[in-house]
Amino acid sequence: MLWNIQPFDKRSDTFAKDLGTESLIAHLLLSRGIDSSQKVEDFFAPDYEKHLHNPFLFTDLPRIIERIRKALLDKETVGVFGDYDADGVTGSVVLREALEGLGLEVVVHIPDKHKEGHGLSKEGIEVFKNAGARLFFTVDCGITNIAEIAFAKERGLECIVIDHHHVPEIMPDALAIINPKVPQSGYPFADLCGAGTAFKVSQGLYQKLAPQKTDQLKWLLDAVAIGTVADCMPIVDENRVFVRYGCVVLAKTRRIGLQKLYEIGRIPIDDSRHPDAMMIAFQIAPRINAAGRMAHARLAHNLLVEKNDDQASVFAKELEAHNNDRRKLSAKIAKQIQTRVKKECLQKNTIVFSDEGYPLGIVGLIAGKIAEEFHKPTMILTRGKEFSQGSLRSARGIHLVEILKQCEDLLEKYGGHAQAAGLTVSHKNFPLLQKRFEDLVSQELLHEKKDITRLIDAELLTQHLHKDFLRSLRRFEPFGEGNPEPLFLVRNTVITDVRFLGSDNKHLKIKLRIGEGNDMLIIDAIGFSLGEKFRHLAPKDTVHIIGKFQENEWNGRTSLQIMIEDIRSKEENFS
Repeated sequence: MLWNIQPFDKRSDTFAKDLGTESLIAHLLLSRGIDSSQKVEDFFAPDYEKHLHNPFLFTDLPRIIERIRKALLDKETVGVFGDYDADGVTGSVVLREALEGLGLEVVVHIPDKHKEGHGLSKEGIEVFKNAGARLFFTVDCGITNIAEIAFAKERGLECIVIDHHHVPEIMPDALAIINPKVPQSGYPFADLCGAGTAFKVSQGLYQKLAPQKTDQLKWLLDAVAIGTVADCMPIVDENRVFVRYGCVVLAKTRRIGLQKLYEIGRIPIDDSRHPDAMMIAFQIAPRINAAGRMAHARLAHNLLVEKNDDQASVFAKELEAHNNDRRKLSAKIAKQIQTRVKKECLQKNTIVFSDEGYPLGIVGLIAGKIAEEFHKPTMILTRGKEFSQGSLRSARGIHLVEILKQCEDLLEKYGGHAQAAGLTVSHKNFPLLQKRFEDLVSQELLHEKKDITRLIDAELLTQHLHKDFLRSLRRFEPFGEGNPEPLFLVRNTVITDVRFLGSDNKHLKIKLRIGEGNDMLIIDAIGFSLGEKFRHLAPKDTVHIIGKFQENEWNGRTSLQIMIEDIRSKEENFS
């Protein structure tokens, strides 16, 4: 893997003086395209009132307002069909609570992943029909469900699609379609998640039908933040507002189910300890996703909307148990696949496996882990009686949906994003898909010359290793896709102590001596799951390290540390 250090921006010193900050902070801002005082203010202080776009930029929104106005007058029951992942679940919660707040009766259907598959299902449509609904919404799905929406029309139901996925050439015949990726949607920000898109619809509804209640919508931002982070949306533009404010709401959440989840899962969140995007990504979202992966996503939906204290505890305990089972099963199968990759795929540019023993609910997680470890686009599928279905995760800048477009003659269905996608393929077409996927990715990598590169933001010196600099770094939060946590190089540092922690000594903890003379200091560095890779390290070794500068809190005490991403000996060169 190449280490590529971003050249220090020549404008940094002047920009730093203008801002009254350090040159390295100015460099980090400039590297993100933030090159004026106004942009800095907007970036560091995203404002709910100022930085959210007008929902009526969605050209189909007025049609929805009028249809919901009619539903209110006629006292209709309205259906909400949410996808089974964290984004779909939270999006269905957002829309459900917004519609109920207007006074509508709402019936929600979350599909069974194994029985109904991906996207809108006829089973869900029948649930709405039997509930007496004449109108329903899809959330985080629907944009490719032409046949199902036609079926709904035959059954006397109108459909409004709220989605954010790849837009097909032919779209369904829905009453309205709200999807920021539709070119003619009129919306200026294409990277909303399903929950974020549902929130924009809710904003529009309340502005026209209940303007006195619009401030109450802010309480939905806990769900919007979970959906945004869980679906790996870029934390820029509106999403930065959603996640920043959503983290505040998560700390103050009125949702009894989340409060119980924090308690049972020992997640350190309360009114005085706000979460960040990383805590959502690694603590909250996996638990919400565990329901659909291991049982039924309806459990997560019920947890988020439950009002009864005892019942919320029951749901939270169930979810925690499913999450623990998910961890164990994912680790077991990932280990099996890692062995297969080393035997079968080292000379290939892709990793593609289909097996009856890979549970459908966790193949996406495993594909992500394998793609990250081997730096190759990865497809992990569950093999059924006639078809294999499952998930893909990208690596090295490969746009998955663009690749799958060139395979659609082999597929039953597909959809997703640049970085993550899903598909269904018949057994007879699977070998053809495997070969074409490899060929297309290989061509793309050859054409673009996409090396495996780790982009380093800057070199970290002893003058930066203090709490004031870390405080300045924290202003860049929330971190995530589109705004990654800065990655730093510490050059020619001497190891003074080495320890291996955890089961099988899989984690690495070292002490580093950085600088010389009066500038010298000792700092801890930790590398999770790096113990095996760097078992050879010993005190007095001089190394280069790349990592993230953070604060560690343990037993009420805080200290500065470096979260290690990679290590090289002093003899190794890098650009």
